[in-house]
Amino acid sequence: MPEKRPMPESSPTPNDVRTFSAQSLAEALELVRNALGPDAVILETREIQRPRWQFWKREERWIEVSAGTGIQAPSRFLRGPSSRPSVIPQTTPAPTEGATQPPNPTSIRLHEPSALGAVSRPALPPVVVPPVAAELAAGQVAMSRQLLSIQQMVAQLSQQSAARADELPLDQFEVFTRLIDAEVDESLARELVAKLHQQSPAESSFEVLRPKLQSLLEAGIRCAPPIAVTPGRRRVVALVGPTGVGKTTTIAKLAANLRIRDGVKMGLVTVDTFRIAAVEQLRTYAEIIDLPMKVVTTALEMRRALDELAGLDLILIDTAGRSPRDDLKIQELRLLLEEAQVDEVHLVLSLVASLKSLQTTAAQFTQAGATSLVLTKLDEALGMGALASVARRIPLPISYLTTGQDVPDDIEPASARRVARLVLGDEHVGSRLRNAA
Repeated sequence: MPEKRPMPESSPTPNDVRTFSAQSLAEALELVRNALGPDAVILETREIQRPRWQFWKREERWIEVSAGTGIQAPSRFLRGPSSRPSVIPQTTPAPTEGATQPPNPTSIRLHEPSALGAVSRPALPPVVVPPVAAELAAGQVAMSRQLLSIQQMVAQLSQQSAARADELPLDQFEVFTRLIDAEVDESLARELVAKLHQQSPAESSFEVLRPKLQSLLEAGIRCAPPIAVTPGRRRVVALVGPTGVGKTTTIAKLAANLRIRDGVKMGLVTVDTFRIAAVEQLRTYAEIIDLPMKVVTTALEMRRALDELAGLDLILIDTAGRSPRDDLKIQELRLLLEEAQVDEVHLVLSLVASLKSLQTTAAQFTQAGATSLVLTKLDEALGMGALASVARRIPLPISYLTTGQDVPDDIEPASARRVARLVLGDEHVGSRLRNAA
């Protein structure tokens, strides 16, 4: 029979939770047993730094054990033939005679002092940690790692930004901030400033750099010529785009300018039967400027309408707004335009939309045969820098700009010089400049 150890001087009270630290797990468990008795329940075990008051000890890493009595532990913490909670399950069979392996720590119980003495001190045996505590500890470690990773990333980005800023003269850094304030895409702004730095590495005034920056902007802006008409030769032009970008108003502006200002013999065709109001709106414009107008819904009706409008020099086709995510509608539009044998397809986009949305929309409508861009609602955009971003990121030339709702005034042919000066703030949407680039 093993010698019974006396109970501690102060008997543990119900729900008594204490923390013990020692140089090894065996010593820590011995302290728990002496203080709380053999029925103590281990709540948490972790490795800690050596306590300062133990400065004469050589080991730097210590073991800390939290244990208590009177704890209502979940059923998964109860081990052994009795329902009494124990620290570690007693499930491993005794070693065979003559075996030299160290005792399995899963067979240690607090009321078996001989087992504690058999644990080897240099090697820490694994500890059974309650699942809830283990999950909490694992979550804390994962969270700490994520926070550390985020902190490192932010520091790296800050260093990179600071390095890039330090490499630029003050005046060129001012150019960068002005481009960003004008809503130019950040990557494009950096690209422009880098090219400007190559041309003018020495520091100079912003006014000296402005013409060079305008030249860089103009070099990246492609513009398509306005609609040109040859008498006696019919030209078919269609406007396409998503809903709500102003296609019907734009086609009315084009028709009014071409008919009243240039005297072009022309007619209108609309396939926008989804919105009755849009058809009536275009019909009203057609009656005001004395233009023939046809409404079609199918490819067969499109052929008949074009035959009835034979002898005219220009046909403008207004199409229904289509979602760029609706591939079926995009393909139907393509087939309809092929049946009309269009010469030009102007994709109408609103400058109010985000650059990513504009790029996605342009990519989808290119499948329907879009050949150029009409950028609308410049008067509603936060900054004209989006013009430069669109011109650089969308591989379609810009044909027209619209600057308001007034028909026929608020539309103008696009030019690289006009766009660049709008971006730099040298001109405004209200001022019309039609000089060729």
